[in-house]
Amino acid sequence: MIVSDIINSVNIDTRQVLNSSGDDAIRILDWVDRVHKDVLHSSIYVNQNLANTQVTTLVGVNAYTLTPLNIRRIVSIYDLMFNMSLTPSDVDLDQPSPTSAQANEVQGRPMAAAQGPFPHQAYKFGGTPEYFRFIAPKTLVLRPAPPSTAWLSTMSVVYEQLVTTLTSLSATLLVPDDGKDVMCAGVNWMAMSYIGRQQEAASWFQLYQQLKVGSRTGVIR
Repeated sequence: MIVSDIINSVNIDTRQVLNSSGDDAIRILDWVDRVHKDVLHSSIYVNQNLANTQVTTLVGVNAYTLTPLNIRRIVSIYDLMFNMSLTPSDVDLDQPSPTSAQANEVQGRPMAAAQGPFPHQAYKFGGTPEYFRFIAPKTLVLRPAPPSTAWLSTMSVVYEQLVTTLTSLSATLLVPDDGKDVMCAGVNWMAMSYIGRQQEAASWFQLYQQLKVGSRTGVIR
């Protein structure tokens, strides 16, 4: 499925108020691109945009540079040696939490005052990494760092990719042909809003949201 397939359908759905060529086609192209990104990031077609890479751990090393340059977010990390999934964390696990630090400051205590064990002192296994944090564009932080060669492993990293911007009518969509309904519904919502048909825009928006989660199928012919 390519961009022009969606544009031709939108041309018909808007009763040819918007043309499938010229300035209208360029305008619709931008809508197709925006809907394409939204569908790949937040619908039943998100798996069409996943990829995999691997990281081999090193003794005493926490930070690793990932090879792919198009990572939007890390979906999951699985330890292939110890058969366990790592837990995501959005904070530095070897530092006090922001909440604890703020409480110390308000109560006039030193910022580093201990409030019980730090997270790194409460790891379940003590050797193999259990937590991960992704720092864009390509840094992966694992905690704890393997203390010896006995704890080394290979991590399978599943990530969501950044979606390339569609710039031509012949560009191929990552959303498969099966997703034409949701693509057309999303673009029709924007098209109807643009030409001032607010009631129809609201109907297309509702249908678009339903199709994104797979609750309606086969509605556009």
